[in-house]
Amino acid sequence: MSQDKEIELLQRKLKRVQAAKITAEQLLEKKSRELYLAKQLVEDSLVIVKQQSEKDITLLKFKAYVESILLDYHQLLLQNPLSSHLLQGLVNDLQAIEQIKGVHLSILTDELGSKNKIFYAGDVTILNGVKTNYNPLDQKSRLTWYEDGNIVLVFIRGELKQLGYFSFHLDSPLSWQKTIGKQLILFAEMITASHERQALLTKTISEKKRAEHSEQATKNFVAMINHELRTPLNGILGSVDLIKETQLTPFQKKLQKTMTQSGELLRVIINDLLDYSKMSAGMLQINSHAFSPLEIFTTTQNVFSLKAAQNNIDFTFKYLTSLPIQLNGDPDRIKQILVNLISNALKFTAQGTITVSVCWQDNRLSFAVADTGQGIPHDKIASLYSPFTQVDTASNRQFEGTGLGLAICKQLIEIMQGDIELTTSLGEGSCFKVSLPLTISTEAPELTKQPATPFPISTLSVLVAEDSQTNQMLIAAILERLNVTAHIVSNGQDALHFLKNRSVDVILMDCRMPIMDGFETTTQLRAQGYKKPIIALTASTTTLERERCISSGMDEIVNKPYKKADIVEVLNKWGNR
Repeated sequence: MSQDKEIELLQRKLKRVQAAKITAEQLLEKKSRELYLAKQLVEDSLVIVKQQSEKDITLLKFKAYVESILLDYHQLLLQNPLSSHLLQGLVNDLQAIEQIKGVHLSILTDELGSKNKIFYAGDVTILNGVKTNYNPLDQKSRLTWYEDGNIVLVFIRGELKQLGYFSFHLDSPLSWQKTIGKQLILFAEMITASHERQALLTKTISEKKRAEHSEQATKNFVAMINHELRTPLNGILGSVDLIKETQLTPFQKKLQKTMTQSGELLRVIINDLLDYSKMSAGMLQINSHAFSPLEIFTTTQNVFSLKAAQNNIDFTFKYLTSLPIQLNGDPDRIKQILVNLISNALKFTAQGTITVSVCWQDNRLSFAVADTGQGIPHDKIASLYSPFTQVDTASNRQFEGTGLGLAICKQLIEIMQGDIELTTSLGEGSCFKVSLPLTISTEAPELTKQPATPFPISTLSVLVAEDSQTNQMLIAAILERLNVTAHIVSNGQDALHFLKNRSVDVILMDCRMPIMDGFETTTQLRAQGYKKPIIALTASTTTLERERCISSGMDEIVNKPYKKADIVEVLNKWGNR
């Protein structure tokens, strides 16, 4: 190859190298520019990310502060009612958050009265210009934004009315609005819940007080009506009891017998009404102590045997097992149940038999009263134990009564945790079976009481404190028949004056008297060292009144209506002592 040819090839190669170099330099310059731009973009992105991260961290801090305050005050308001102290503390704590420049709270609370109370913290100047004549009950939204998102009103709704509102002056990005709104609504709901809890608590306390007042009023009524019914009945039965000791014509004796029977019937009705009232008022108590079950059944049989014989009824007691010598329970209430059931059997049995079967088994005292009377229709059984209900409710019914006997039996048995069962067949008779869980008494049985040696009660002097003129006349007549020296005063204060200068052997003390009642009089006498017997004459049979008699210092209680025999018994007893 010629030299010229080689030179030409070298020149071409050089040109290609130079062109490639230029191309490479251009490409390098282009890539450098792209790299620079990418670097700038990354740096700009890092700035943006940093800024956004800082905003997110600030928002997270804001939420954390708000949630911490919400949790703290939620606990406080669960334990305490809305109060000025708590609400001002809440406003102060909210305003302490960096993004909240001012807080204004207008709220209605029971403690603060009927007008809204205002609480504020921070810069509230701009908040005072915000209109709040907005009724949230007519709107769907719980909050409203003002001033380009710098002011927000959060309304506090009650069940039936608007309780108030929060207004906040904020320094925060608009992008936070949704988050801030959700957080602040929780405070409004917290206050609403606290208000409703307080309202419910107030209502509950009010209802409790009203119930307690009603219960006490019922107890007072039972005690009052007990006294008011028994006091005149004492005059009636006591007077009739004295009349029969006088010279009477056959017709007068017939009238006296009728008055006695009617008075005793009235006594039974009053006792039933008062017992049921005491049960309804929660005043009836079971007084459990050792007693002889055989004595209860024997006494009851003796009481009803004569009446059954007069009606040509075969009346028998059957003891299916031997009975324990003594049981623990309330003998008076057990006897009341038995007497009610036998009375009903006698009332509704025109002829035939009445049989009382008694047994002790599995630590239960059971007795069944079976009759061959008219029986009970099956459609009447469901309402048989309802008060004031009778099988025959027609206006021309044959049998009178209040319809309380079985209702009282049922409640007494339930109080003693026992059971009552009925089997009946219309036209053939009925059988009521009672089963009571009792325990055998470990106490030594009491020896049969020997009659007290008659005491010459005519040698006694007695002071009677009684405000009722009728009862004054009655007790004076009884004591006169007994040749007892009697002094009558009308109230406790007169009794104290009498005893300052004179002495008596026994005091018969009415419990309820004007000026000074028997309880206070007895308390004062015992405080002065008075040792003579003080016997209560009371028309009240409630447990509370009987306990009050004993606690005041009275020695014994004679219930009205009383008869001459009751006065003789108590004077003979305390005369011997």
